Amino acid sequence: MRVFRTVIECSGLSAAQIELGVGASTISRQLSDLETRLGIRLCHRGRGGFSLTQQGELALEHIDRLLAAAEEFSTNIAAINNELVGQINIGMIDYTVIDTRNPLVPAISAFRERAPEVNVSLMTGTPTEVERGVMDGKLHIGIVPDYQRHPSLNYAELYDEEVGLYCAANHPIAAKLQAGEDISESQVTKHALVHRGYFESDRLRALKQHFPVGTVAYQTEAVMALVGFGLYLGFFPAHCKHTAQFQFLEVLPDVFGFSTPIMAIWRRDRNQSQILQEFLDLVLNSKQRTAV
Repeated sequence: MRVFRTVIECSGLSAAQIELGVGASTISRQLSDLETRLGIRLCHRGRGGFSLTQQGELALEHIDRLLAAAEEFSTNIAAINNELVGQINIGMIDYTVIDTRNPLVPAISAFRERAPEVNVSLMTGTPTEVERGVMDGKLHIGIVPDYQRHPSLNYAELYDEEVGLYCAANHPIAAKLQAGEDISESQVTKHALVHRGYFESDRLRALKQHFPVGTVAYQTEAVMALVGFGLYLGFFPAHCKHTAQFQFLEVLPDVFGFSTPIMAIWRRDRNQSQILQEFLDLVLNSKQRTAV
């Protein structure tokens, strides 16, 4: 089942060979054995490329839940013997981890000393993808903006993220900003904006509704690139402006600037293993230190 999941993540057998360290013929045989055991055809593979069958797409949901349950089982058994071994999967939106106020990195550093046999893996995605991953059990912890609350999840505030509206040095608004000229909100909202392709907070959606939609992007990196080349205006976290090759200017921070809470989330009904509870404690304690 893990081979099947890896092949999907790699979009085919060729790329999966490198990840799994075995040949395509071996992978194909393992997939065939899995199909025989399950009694269904999971995927098409061959000269036409790799693709899931309809049955394979449905089976994948159950396989993911089974793998997550098996991982949690192994972790819980290790906890019985007071062994800190296993894996913690964490999901977050891109560029969150490099914010100096994010307590995640200090927590990982401290946890590595306490539990060197535990592997902490990180993945990035949209807030919705991270939330879904936590609810499905693929992720143990998520770090997302506080834009909605789901009854099946626990929420703990970590820090406030400062967000602003930015333009590039070659954008039409930039010359007025650099010359110290007064710019009205109505002058700014005439310019096209990069919108996000996922659901956002009420505050941000209220600010964006006055702008023409220039284009849609899902990742902060894409927003920064489109803004950096002078194509559009865009909202992104203030700490990101120092990480790119572009020169960004903040536009009317008193009007368009705001802060949003960043939350740690985890499932309410998930029995906390020893390693997960200890890691959560470190995150929340590191939060207090980084806030000082």
